[in-house]
Amino acid sequence: MKDVERRSGLYDALGWGALFIWAGVASFVRDLPTGAGVFGVGAILLALNVARRLSGIPADHFSLVLGSIAAVGGATVFVLHQWFGMPPAELPLLPTIFLGIGVVIVAYAVASWRRTRQSGGTPD
Repeated sequence: MKDVERRSGLYDALGWGALFIWAGVASFVRDLPTGAGVFGVGAILLALNVARRLSGIPADHFSLVLGSIAAVGGATVFVLHQWFGMPPAELPLLPTIFLGIGVVIVAYAVASWRRTRQSGGTPD
């Protein structure tokens, strides 16, 4: 069990490091395609969960949901801009990520509270 916890901590550290590196790169490189910054965050979070799962460590549901939302959102903005000529959204990367994290945390808390209330038990 300790080995799984240690590897899980390693994956978490690698994921956070990759996220900060990507945020820095996306902030410095001004010619990234529209939606690439948010898509990159989603891709990192999804890749982290794939690596965890392949190593026999359970996926983190929070980062899985957040990564899916970010990847789909970034890809959607890219497609709408490239194929349909939608003007690029001028959303700064970090505030957008923080907003997304906040929404996911609130939604998870509400869903957990509703599950607990319906089952009459204690929260997860």
